[in-house]
Amino acid sequence: MANTVYEVVEIQLSNGEEIAVRPLTIKNLKKFTKVVAKLDSPNVKTEEDAMEVFIEAAMVCMEQFAPDLAEDKDKFEDVIEVPTLMKILEVAGGLKLNDPNPVATGLV
Repeated sequence: MANTVYEVVEIQLSNGEEIAVRPLTIKNLKKFTKVVAKLDSPNVKTEEDAMEVFIEAAMVCMEQFAPDLAEDKDKFEDVIEVPTLMKILEVAGGLKLNDPNPVATGLV
């Protein structure tokens, strides 16, 4: 029997729907890292700017776990709150942020 080398985390969205989140495939991880690299951009100056990058990165994750959420930002924002967003980024993309406040993490 094969062993799984990663943990699958069941996350409940604010609408009650559950999604299984696991590390991204290499293909999706490449997309994810390109988005996260935008945090180093001089255009990312505020917490709101950083949050937009985090949302975009999490929507890349959703391409693998919940494609309908990857296609509709309004729908995504309606069912995801900040702690859930940060958990998705951590589990799927390996981005570990101790504080849900992007400014407090020192990334901006």
